Amino acid sequence: MSENAEKESPSQKILATAFECLASRGYANVSMRDIAGEAGVALSQLTYYYRNKQGLFTQVINRMIRRYLHEIEDILTSAANPKERMALLVRYFKKLIREQPKLLMLFIDFTAQALWVPAFRKQVDELFDSITEMIETNILNGSGNRENLRGHSSRSLAKLILGALYGTSVQVLLGFHQEEDMQAIHLAENLFQKECFE
Repeated sequence: MSENAEKESPSQKILATAFECLASRGYANVSMRDIAGEAGVALSQLTYYYRNKQGLFTQVINRMIRRYLHEIEDILTSAANPKERMALLVRYFKKLIREQPKLLMLFIDFTAQALWVPAFRKQVDELFDSITEMIETNILNGSGNRENLRGHSSRSLAKLILGALYGTSVQVLLGFHQEEDMQAIHLAENLFQKECFE
């Protein structure tokens, strides 16, 4: 056992194990007993900290949401101008696909679960709202070229940008036409660059 693992609290160890289990096998294919076994804790300890599978998944998602929001905010505030920020946002999605597919897959699974679980739906809605607001504030409102929005609100365009990147990422992860789908991300970037900055 590593030194970091020894210092990790039981609840943090459970969260880390739950993340790995859920990201590898999906919400529907993982039980509380599976997570307890892989974390090396008693099932009663798991239910003490997180009550049930929905409560545990909510905490895993909260942790993931903080990570997503922090990473996206860092990206959108690191570039000098809106056009560069747009390019960095697209690169971020490409990086998630290539280097952190488990994180993206867990988010996709969470989005699917949100269709049926109201508590999850609220979290997904808040996450989408936060990312949309970041895109609107850091890319669209700073573009200085409001005429290209063609009568649509910057909020609507921000939602379209997020939807295009997220939806295309789902298609890439499915893997049937991965290279073609990656090209669709490039196309989305080019279209948005043209719509927002030319």
